[in-house]
Parts: sequence; structure tokens; C-alpha cells
Amino acid sequence: MSRRSDSQKEVEMANLIKIDRNGTKYYEGNVPCSRCGGEGLYFIGICNGQPVLSPVDNGICFKCGGSGVEHSKWKEYTPEYEAKLEARRKARLEKKLAEQQAEFEARQKEEETKRLEEERRIAEENERLLSEKAKSHYVGTIGDRVDIRARYVKTAWFEVDSFRGWGTERMYIHTFKIGDDTLIWKTTSSLGKWNDKDEWESYEEGAQVHLKATIKDHSEYDGEKQTILTRCKLM
Repeated sequence: MSRRSDSQKEVEMANLIKIDRNGTKYYEGNVPCSRCGGEGLYFIGICNGQPVLSPVDNGICFKCGGSGVEHSKWKEYTPEYEAKLEARRKARLEKKLAEQQAEFEARQKEEETKRLEEERRIAEENERLLSEKAKSHYVGTIGDRVDIRARYVKTAWFEVDSFRGWGTERMYIHTFKIGDDTLIWKTTSSLGKWNDKDEWESYEEGAQVHLKATIKDHSEYDGEKQTILTRCKLM
């Protein structure tokens, strides 16, 4: 089945084209086919220990047409020049690895700088918030009914079991400010007002509101004194 013996003479024939100043010899000639390995036939696998030919064209190799050889050109280096080329390849590799290491270290340094800057920014922000919270005072006396004007800050909410005994509903936490002092109103009612078009509008951050409320409690959260309101009515 093999055609190696038929093409052996063709493979052995090679022409020396030239020799350059480094002693490198340039050849041209026939070499074993790179697809079939010089067999002239192309096998697709093994079955019961025997090679199985490709079913296309009875297994004839497409690349060499069944001859088992292909025409090619190649070079033959002297040992000295081969060592010189190897030294160059090694130097290029070492340079590339050094550049990659330098890039990696530069990226690490940049990321570390960003991380430290972010940590410093967060620390400064926390310090600023703590400083602001330390300025807070309680408003009024527990049990008092007050009539106040305040600045609306924000609203947060979470789900709670419904007071009706089934399902859930939203519990809103409305936050107001009078100067540095914080007032909190927990309720199931959203915060807003009806406009001239009979449409419900939520308050925007920083809006001034007029409300009447009862002071339910004085508490402290995360270093900030908070006045808890109940039975609030927006005027």
C-alpha cells in the first residue's frame, strides 16, 4: 500500500542553489509530502490494527497526487551561525518578557494608585459625613406637636407585612433636614402633592416642605442624632 520506495530517489535529489556569506546553504528539491508523509496515500484512521484509506479517490493524497513527494526549498545553517541565530532568538525573547513584565508592573502600580486614591476619597467622605452628623441636635421634646418648615432630603422604602393581615406593603422612610438637624418620618404613605392638573407629584430633593407632626422619639443612628416624627401632615 505504501509508495515510499517508489519516490525515494526523487526525495534524495536536491540542488544546491547558493551559499551565502554566513555559510548558509540554500537547497531546492523534492521532499516527502507534508500531508501524507511520503506515502502517497492519505489515511483517516485505524480499524482492527490496519490503516483505513480516505474514501475519496481511493485515498490518493491531494497534495502530492500520489507521488509522495513535493517540491520545496530549505536552508542548512552552519553550527556557528545556528548558535548565533539561537542567541538572537533568546535575546528577543528575553526583551519581550522584560517588556511584558514592565507593562504588568506599570499596570499594577496604576491600579494600586487608583485603589489608594479611592480609599482616601472614601475616608475623606466618611470623615465629612461624620463631621456633619456630629453637628446634629434633637428637635423639640418627645410628645410635642410641632409646626415646622424643613428641607426634604430623600425617601427610602422596604417591604413589611401588611397591617391588614395579608400580603405586604411598603414602609417609607422620609428624611428631612432643619439646618444640620435630621428628622425621620416612617409611614406607609408616599410623599408628594397634587398639582393643578390633578396629578400626583413627588417632592424633589431639596424642596422646602411645611408639616405638622408629633415628636415620637429621639434616637441616634450611625453617630447622628435623629428626631423621629409621627402623625405628620403636610400643609
